[in-house]
Amino acid sequence: MSDEIERSTDDLIESLRLLEEMSEANARRNEEIRRRAGALIARLETGEDLPAVVEGEPQPLIINLLSENIDALHNVGSTMRKAEAIALRAHGYTMERIAELFGVTRQRISALLAESDRDVDRGYRPGR
Repeated sequence: MSDEIERSTDDLIESLRLLEEMSEANARRNEEIRRRAGALIARLETGEDLPAVVEGEPQPLIINLLSENIDALHNVGSTMRKAEAIALRAHGYTMERIAELFGVTRQRISALLAESDRDVDRGYRPGR
């Protein structure tokens, strides 16, 4: 296996590990969101005033938990997309084929790979 393939595979594995960690954290937040949403529904269904319900909600608010999940998905998705594109390119895939697999344009893959080259120049590696 060439050094480029090995390095890109290692980076992809690291990105997948980050995905696992993020998924576990999101699952915990999702359970908290589910539990707290049920409690808020129950309070509202008893006729409790909305401002009192919202003011009484513990921190972080449900909306903040949702934002944390969305941000985590976005961040790990970006890292994962980049690592996978680099690994596929190292295995000889064309930008057109990678774009087809990802459901984006060839230009988007070109920009992603150029961004990755800049990251390498700055010493970036997934999870670091």
